[in-house]
Amino acid sequence: MGSEGLEYAASMYGQGIIESVISALDVARIEVPSWALGRGGTRFAVYNAPSDAGTLEERIGRAAAVRDLTGWGETVALHFPWDGSTDEDVALLKGLLEKHGLKAGAVNPNLFSVRGEGVLDHRMRYGSVTNPVLEVDDAANDHCLWCIRVMRELGSRNLSLWLPDGTNSPGQMSLYEQADRVEEGVRDVAKALFAEETLLLEYKFFEPAFYSTAIPDWGRSAEIARKCGENVRVLVDLGHHAPGTNVEQIVTFLVREGVLGGFHLNDSKYADDDLATGSVDASRLFRIMVALAEGAWRGMMRLEDVNFMIDESHNVKDATAEMIESLMNIETALARALLVDFEALKKLRPDRGAPDVERSEQVLYGAFNTDVRPILEERRRRHGLPENPLEAWLDR
Repeated sequence: MGSEGLEYAASMYGQGIIESVISALDVARIEVPSWALGRGGTRFAVYNAPSDAGTLEERIGRAAAVRDLTGWGETVALHFPWDGSTDEDVALLKGLLEKHGLKAGAVNPNLFSVRGEGVLDHRMRYGSVTNPVLEVDDAANDHCLWCIRVMRELGSRNLSLWLPDGTNSPGQMSLYEQADRVEEGVRDVAKALFAEETLLLEYKFFEPAFYSTAIPDWGRSAEIARKCGENVRVLVDLGHHAPGTNVEQIVTFLVREGVLGGFHLNDSKYADDDLATGSVDASRLFRIMVALAEGAWRGMMRLEDVNFMIDESHNVKDATAEMIESLMNIETALARALLVDFEALKKLRPDRGAPDVERSEQVLYGAFNTDVRPILEERRRRHGLPENPLEAWLDR
């Protein structure tokens, strides 16, 4: 793109706006997940390639490579027991992060994978914190408490909790008891946190339960957050909605109510497909970022306080390449959203009076159609990063 592209962008928006976009990007944080830096799979197979990162050390090394190429991913989201199951494993992980100059991001307890031994066995098919078998319920809670200790040992302040609980038939469990148990389970975890620590509570409308899911949507997650503590917030996974759901409307509501905690960013076509973020519906990603940018413009939140975390499964492409692709798509969407002129939109959409819908749409999608690559390339140049991180990785 070069200086000509940057000059053209400045001629459209003004140099002050360009600088404000770069400044906003500089304080935003996007976290990469340890688990997505290795090959993902399907329920049919995992198609491992010789070049894939397999070990924990290799995956943390890939996380450092992503950070060095993109400037994003200073923190790494971790998943236990995938990333370790003992105190010795945690010490090794801590050393690896320090070696590469990385920090621990959100810690994710795994409450859906059967362990090789112990109480968390085949009976996990009945759930975790809603499990009617008391010793399994207790073991699930103990795992969450261990993850909190790990979180503190690694210097993280975020616990990201997704509960796979639900039922596959109407007779399996009373929905009243399910509701009571899930609130009790989340409350038990939340009360173990310090005031400065955050529980990010995820939701999903189906899977692995196909009749009733304990936390099926944003509304239930928000209600549990209200009941379970000031430091419980809602985590929005972009793939955890029915097709056609207006996710940006959900985000707006959560910002407005002060309960938005962060995101698991990915893309989907049918359900929870865990595709590269922005690869299927770049417009939706833009509109979600617009909802956040407007919330910041209204003084309801700060972009730097949003936990942007990626959660994907790379089945076909090279995992590191697709992670870089996602990061570039995210920064593109955010940069475009930051170009939206909300003052102009306010005038075109008065509190009382007919809105100018056509011109409002032009303001919104004028920003979406702007080529922000020169802005992003300028930011990378200032930070000593490759002009095109994906090409740099592929050409290594």
